[in-house]
Amino acid sequence: STIDPYERSKLGDVLNSEVFSKDEFVLKSEAGDKFYIIADGTAIATKRLDGATEATQVFEYAKGQYFGERALLTNEMRAANIVVTSDKLECLSLQRETFTRMLGPLDDLLKRNMEIYNKFK
Repeated sequence: STIDPYERSKLGDVLNSEVFSKDEFVLKSEAGDKFYIIADGTAIATKRLDGATEATQVFEYAKGQYFGERALLTNEMRAANIVVTSDKLECLSLQRETFTRMLGPLDDLLKRNMEIYNKFK
């Protein structure tokens, strides 16, 4: 909501569409190179907590929410896995270089969600 119409238009020009199937991993705990916005569907974030052998669900995502920014903002490994929970998940994605160029000025806005991620470190 803080992006003006011109910025929104420029952003729309560089987003790529990606579709994932139920139970598919959109990303895993690895080096990150993309930022995702959910256009349709649902997904969960999972993470192994405190040396557990099984991953635990730590967050749910729905249409309009985004993920993947943490690794791009901090240059750290992905903190969680993202797994599709709906029949399909449609996402808009940005590569790292485009993310930095287009959203760099918005990094303070994106960092607000970092508090959520830090609870599960």
